[in-house]
Amino acid sequence: MKILSIGYNSVDAGGPYNVAENYKNILQKNNFVVDTNNFQLNKIIKNIFFNRKELIEYLNSYDLVHFHNIFSISNVFISSLLYQIHIPYIISLHGNLNYWSLKQSKLRKKIFLYLFSSFIKNSRGIHILNDHEKTEVSKIINIKNSRLFKLQNCIDVPKYKINKTKKKIFTVLFFGRLNYKKGVFRLLDIIKKIDNDNIKNIKFLFVGPKDLEIFDEFKNKMKNLQIEKIIEIRDIAKNLEEKKKVFRESDVFILPSEDEADSVAVKEALSSGLPVIISKNCKFDYNGDDKDFLKIIQNNDLNEYCQAIKNFYLNNEIINNFSEAAHSFAVDNFSLSRIEEVLPQIYYDCLTYSFESENWYK
Repeated sequence: MKILSIGYNSVDAGGPYNVAENYKNILQKNNFVVDTNNFQLNKIIKNIFFNRKELIEYLNSYDLVHFHNIFSISNVFISSLLYQIHIPYIISLHGNLNYWSLKQSKLRKKIFLYLFSSFIKNSRGIHILNDHEKTEVSKIINIKNSRLFKLQNCIDVPKYKINKTKKKIFTVLFFGRLNYKKGVFRLLDIIKKIDNDNIKNIKFLFVGPKDLEIFDEFKNKMKNLQIEKIIEIRDIAKNLEEKKKVFRESDVFILPSEDEADSVAVKEALSSGLPVIISKNCKFDYNGDDKDFLKIIQNNDLNEYCQAIKNFYLNNEIINNFSEAAHSFAVDNFSLSRIEEVLPQIYYDCLTYSFESENWYK
């Protein structure tokens, strides 16, 4: 089977880019041919009105197309051609139809969904990350006649080795895009409260791409709170080795998000043996026994975040004991091995109309 994966072309896109790359690796192990190099496709689309025939010939060389970006005019155009030439396609929503996400550029997105509803309606399958996402999506678009399948974000856990760097400074890591959604301004308030308590030898490390329209506001708030001395800001980690280096020098991961669909960063941190402090808005899909390495803040209370950080700080020696447990938890719950058979089955289901996988919503 030959697959065309159309989505994000840069690691700057974060989770969705990593997910598409992981899918490619899984499918290639199962003798699929997966093309994610969209240079030729982008070249054709630039002259879209003159190259319709060429574009159809290109698309006809694939058995199935997987879209990883819903709010894209070019994807809408491509999907309409796919429908005409009877090539199935599926769409991964990646949280883009969650309540919080739709509030951003709300009018533009509403118009898009109204004008291009056929993009969703004609898809052979819609990828939902979890039941939380299904609940929100079902209130935004009509999914009555759509086929939905549930597949959580998984990562190649064994590649994230536990190898801590010995150091004197306790490091709290924020790993993700610096924007409103990730709760970075709330995190600055948390850091201020920690600083007021005169906790020694602590640092907050921010690593990730920046939303430039809010970065000046972020820096101004950091300056006004007078907390620059315990904050370090770095650019994005561009590959796995750079990511592992960041996790290796950190002690705790924190993500006080306003909304997440299924955060890859949280899973990468746990795979690297880091305890995590996250908001309930991360919708971390776990309902088992309490874990020492997993702290979910239920009401975004600043004091709760601060107390969680202090507890890990005061028990820094014990954190090392959490590392193996966190990594084992990752292996058991979201390793790529959990979907190595499921993902190819879903693709076959889409081609054959069999829909036999247990991951389809009935």
